[in-house]
Amino acid sequence: MSKDNMSLAQKIRYSKKSFVFFHTWAVTRNLLQQAIDEGKSMDLDVCVDDLGNPYLGHSQEYHEQSEEPYFNSIPLWEAVELISKANIIVMIDCKHYDAWPIIEEVITIIGPNRCLVCAYVSEFKFDYSRKEGESDFVTEWSPIEKLRLLKSKFPSVTTTPCAKWLPSDLLISDKYKELLQNIRQTLKDNRADTVCLGVPDETISDKWLRYFLKETIIPHVVIDKADTANLSELFIGETDYLRKASNSSYLISR
Repeated sequence: MSKDNMSLAQKIRYSKKSFVFFHTWAVTRNLLQQAIDEGKSMDLDVCVDDLGNPYLGHSQEYHEQSEEPYFNSIPLWEAVELISKANIIVMIDCKHYDAWPIIEEVITIIGPNRCLVCAYVSEFKFDYSRKEGESDFVTEWSPIEKLRLLKSKFPSVTTTPCAKWLPSDLLISDKYKELLQNIRQTLKDNRADTVCLGVPDETISDKWLRYFLKETIIPHVVIDKADTANLSELFIGETDYLRKASNSSYLISR
């Protein structure tokens, strides 16, 4: 396969070098321009309002339940245009189950081999670690089939199913062997490239990285909360600090 046609996940595996994405809720012009100037990456939370109009951010449901103010992001299509003309890659997070047609447009403009698309998937919605009274934002959840169909339409896009409320001791207890097997099989069946388990990042070890990597699935790690010095196996990281994010130039095909 030509490197030009490889997905981000394939290029990361080929390079044998872990990659750390920049994560943010607010995409300002200054922040996006800094990410472009430094050759890093950008995180786009894609949502739609009640009329189907797209924007960058979380759902109305999220803000109503959490009482968090709306984020100060630039218009979605302005961000997409700037990224499409730049030399960086993007993590696209689906924040509303009606946003998938918009995400397809974003992928078409930027290019599938520069996009990682993630979403909370209904098959990975658990109750093990959900706290009493903790909100569930229904609009965030989509069936994993959405990511599988996206992969069928854009073979070089990278897909990341995300889980919520798995056991906090999932990776440090022997009692979840069957649960882990089921998760990994579901990922394989739906051609997932990576996975975000949503467990405490300090519990992720080389053993569990290898467990998924042997099926060509790259686990995600929030590096701000984990001691990655103890990890020698490949992973995809996320950080809230642009200075900690990886340079994406070696993953870009021009």
